[in-house]
Amino acid sequence: MKNRRLVMLAVLLLLSITTFTRIEGNDGIRTIQFLSIFAIGAITSLIIREVAEKIKAGK
Repeated sequence: MKNRRLVMLAVLLLLSITTFTRIEGNDGIRTIQFLSIFAIGAITSLIIREVAEKIKAGK
C-alpha cells in the first residue's frame, strides 16, 4: 500500500509539471502559474516525506 502511494504521488507530480509547462504567456506570473508552482512544491514535499519514511523504516 505504501509503495502504491509513492507511485501515485510521482504520477501526480509528473502531471502537474507537464501541465505547468503547457501554460503559455510567461511574461509575468499569473494566479494559475502561482497555483501550479505551489502544487508542484506540495507534491514534491510529500514525495520527500514518503522516501524519508521508507529510509527510516529500513534502519
